[in-house]
Amino acid sequence: MSEGGRTLRLALLQLPAFELADHEAAWQELLRRIDEAAAGSSAGPPDLIVLPEASYPGYYLHSREAYDAANVYADEEVEDVLGEHAARHGCAIAVGLVQRGGGDASDGGLLRNVAVLFGRDGRVAARQPKRFLWHFDRRWFTPGEAGAPIALEAAATGAAEAVGHAGLFICSDGRLPEITRELALGGAELLVDCTAWVSSGRDPAALSNPQVDYMLAARAIENGAWIAAADKVGVEADSIVYAGRSGVVDPSGRWRAQAPSDSPGIVHAVIDLDEASGPPVAPRIELYGAAAASADSPAEPDPGDAEIVRVAAVAIEVTPSAVELMEQLRALVTTLATQGAELVVLPDLARTDADALDEAELLPLLRTLSADAGVMLAVGLAERDGEATHKRLSLLDAGEVIASCRQAHVDEAERGAGYSAGADPPPLVETRLGRIGLLLAGDALAPEPAHGLRLQGAELLVWCAQPLPGLAPEALRALARTRAAENRVWLAASAGSEETGGAYVVDPSGAVAAEALAGRPIAVAADVQRGLARWSRVAPDTDPIAEHRPASYLARGGA
Repeated sequence: MSEGGRTLRLALLQLPAFELADHEAAWQELLRRIDEAAAGSSAGPPDLIVLPEASYPGYYLHSREAYDAANVYADEEVEDVLGEHAARHGCAIAVGLVQRGGGDASDGGLLRNVAVLFGRDGRVAARQPKRFLWHFDRRWFTPGEAGAPIALEAAATGAAEAVGHAGLFICSDGRLPEITRELALGGAELLVDCTAWVSSGRDPAALSNPQVDYMLAARAIENGAWIAAADKVGVEADSIVYAGRSGVVDPSGRWRAQAPSDSPGIVHAVIDLDEASGPPVAPRIELYGAAAASADSPAEPDPGDAEIVRVAAVAIEVTPSAVELMEQLRALVTTLATQGAELVVLPDLARTDADALDEAELLPLLRTLSADAGVMLAVGLAERDGEATHKRLSLLDAGEVIASCRQAHVDEAERGAGYSAGADPPPLVETRLGRIGLLLAGDALAPEPAHGLRLQGAELLVWCAQPLPGLAPEALRALARTRAAENRVWLAASAGSEETGGAYVVDPSGAVAAEALAGRPIAVAADVQRGLARWSRVAPDTDPIAEHRPASYLARGGA
């Protein structure tokens, strides 16, 4: 452990896929790779070794009957051997296993897909069953409940000294934001993902997965935590292609280390838990808990009259001059209206500037622009109300403010500039263009507001954003794609023209329908097909909206 820091040495095992019938070979490969990883790297032996989901006996089980007939090793035997390896090497081991959990085929009992953490002493420190079952998982696994973060020890200290806390999750658990959120709010600084990301493609060296592309970055950013993930490579059951890409994501959303998609191996990384700063905006569970809890059956978006809506987002150079700013906006909005745009999303113009242009200066001009261009406008502005200063998002149509809300999640820089948080959650607005949820700046840095809006039936989320300096260059893009995909809604985000800003329109699958050129003032637009927000299934028997867990929002309070 380095002086003045809380470092952990990680070894992530990217294992080859094995069929259930070859479980003995899978077992021998697993043990061989643990021994190889324990030998360490130039940085020394690992404190924690992480293995993929269902490393033994395999992920695709065909059926419960096939599993029973495969004669796999008993759970106790597997745990005894892995515990012995952890104790012998003096390091913790997190591994994905299929366990019987007391059930059998005769009584209809299902198996559990479990991440098991062995401590340096060889004892089981935690067992975390998979909570959000994906696709055929449901044919032979039963879901688990939430677990608590676990204290981690660093082997380098030579003593049982806890240097931090980790939380376990498994693969698709990372698609429901409340699962990792619970772990982070419980004190986890490192989120450990025993995963089995799947993919498809012609080139084995170019495989990926939405969690690799953007979701894990969002999970790291919104929780201010490290993430370590170990995946498989190769093919199982002639139909399941693993994405590989095992690696480490830092709290800013950057990949610090990453394996290729086409070969097994070991990823070594050293992380400093002092970099885990916690959520960038204080969670305010009390604001959206009631809405989530009342949505036992999530509201279905209303098809309405305008099934297809042209939505634009603008990345502009924010200037302190009202005249220059309005000249930019008037030219861009007029052009977009001529091109058929019906809604134009503008940035958070207040940002972290205590002297930012406010509603008194700009709102009358924007109302006139909305009326003249015949479009709806969404914009974030400073609101000075006596001695208090807030940020307010206003939605304008035909020259009138049809809805507004104060920013509820304010970060440290905004507080330093004198902004106070609003008292109400971001609202859902019924408009002539459909059901629109409003997000201003830091309201989208927390996962709960967008999720609550979707549970109420939002079809489109508009995010009047600001650049995100200090985070990964693609942080805004990753967050926009994640908020759209995890909620199965459209999202239009607008920030400044800086490299860390941008403008995006994202569809409910997380695919980018339109995006601005980096570092240039520009407007983009796309057709929003509202009907896509009424389809929340992502795989057979797999629906992240129907699987929402309102208890997660009510269990904890926020600052």
